[in-house]
Amino acid sequence: MNMTVTERAQEFIAQEGGVITVKIEKRLIPGCSSLQTADVPAVHVGEPEKHEKEDYQTFTIDGVMVHAHSSVVNYNDKILLRIDTETNLFGKKLGMFGLPVPAQTCGTCSACQ
Repeated sequence: MNMTVTERAQEFIAQEGGVITVKIEKRLIPGCSSLQTADVPAVHVGEPEKHEKEDYQTFTIDGVMVHAHSSVVNYNDKILLRIDTETNLFGKKLGMFGLPVPAQTCGTCSACQ
């Protein structure tokens, strides 16, 4: 697994208990005529649910305990995944960066071609 945790994310995670859970989820994305899914990163402070723990491996990366789902562990090792903070209207949150940007069109209708 090729992952790093930025210094500001390390500080944020330390304030929240020092443990994070990361995974890549499939989510529906809007399309004109068909449903499509995209890989979307998910980063949460804390440990995974007990009934899900068998799907996770635990690593220490840049001083942070990371519970990484198999979807992240098996992700392309050539791509550096970066855990960092981002600010939105509700304050700071963690994000995983470095994944390819999902397509923003359905690719099947005349408006998207």
